[in-house]
Amino acid sequence: MSVRRPGGMTALDRYRERLRETPTCLECGHTDEGGEWATTFRSRRLVYRHVCPRCGATDRRVFRLDGTE
Repeated sequence: MSVRRPGGMTALDRYRERLRETPTCLECGHTDEGGEWATTFRSRRLVYRHVCPRCGATDRRVFRLDGTE
């Protein structure tokens, strides 16, 4: 069950919105206008990935749902 805040968004909704900001590659510095993050769910983790269209570097963010770090 998710807990909704007064603004109507869950914590995952707010995190997804942060990822929608224009991603900048940590390797080459390219800003990917309109870049999207791919999301997968496995082993109680949400894994977000963005691949830089210029150099192919992958930025990965993991959101654990099991309470561990």
